[in-house]
Amino acid sequence: MLHHNEFYLHLIRHGQTETNVLPDVLGQEPDSQLTQHGRWQAQMLHDRLIREDVLFDRAFSSDYDRAKDTANIVIANKIPIVFAPPLREYDAGDWMHASRAETHTMPVVLRMAAMTNAFLPPNGESMHMVERRASQWLEEAILYNKDIQSYASERITPMNIAVFSHGMTIKCLLHYIMGFDQSFTWRLTIENTSITKLYFDDKGWRLITVNDFAHLM
Repeated sequence: MLHHNEFYLHLIRHGQTETNVLPDVLGQEPDSQLTQHGRWQAQMLHDRLIREDVLFDRAFSSDYDRAKDTANIVIANKIPIVFAPPLREYDAGDWMHASRAETHTMPVVLRMAAMTNAFLPPNGESMHMVERRASQWLEEAILYNKDIQSYASERITPMNIAVFSHGMTIKCLLHYIMGFDQSFTWRLTIENTSITKLYFDDKGWRLITVNDFAHLM
C-alpha cells in the first residue's frame, strides 16, 4: 500500500543578526543574536501569517539561537516547536570570523567556482555535507514520516509545515528538492525572514515561491 502525504512546506530564514550587519565577516556562531530589526522582521512575518490565515500544523527549527528566537516570535506558542540540529547553518570552520575580502582571494574564488557545492572551507562543511544532513532530516522527519503521513491522510486540506533555518541550508534543501544545477545554489538570494514555499503530494514537489519577504515591504 502506498502511503499518501500532502503538505505545504514553508522554509523560513531567521531574522537579521548582529553578524548579518557585518557583510565582510564570514560565518556565524550558534549564539549569534537577532538585532532589534531582526525581531521586528520576525514580528512582521507573524502578523502577515495571521492576516493571511496561515495556521501551521507542525513547526521545526534549527537549534541555533537566531533561528529559535525567530521561530518563537512567529509561532507565538500556538504549537510546539521541534528543534533539529540538522537544520543548522553550514560550519565555516577555520574561516569563522575571518574577513571575506582577505579570505576570498582570486585563487580561492576560482577554486570555489570550480568545485561549487563540493568546496570545503578548512575544517568546515561543504554544501554537499549540509545538503546531506538537511535532506536526510527532511525525509525522516517529514517526507516519509509515518506519523506525518497518518495525520495528513485524515485531513481534508493539506498540512502547513514551518521550517526555520538559515540561508545556505535553505538553498541546499532547494537543491535537493528541485535538482537544479549546483552553480545555481550560489545565485539564489534568501533574505532574512523570507518564505520559500513548496507543495508536496502524490505527484511530487512543486515550487510555489522563493525568497518571499512581502511582509517587509
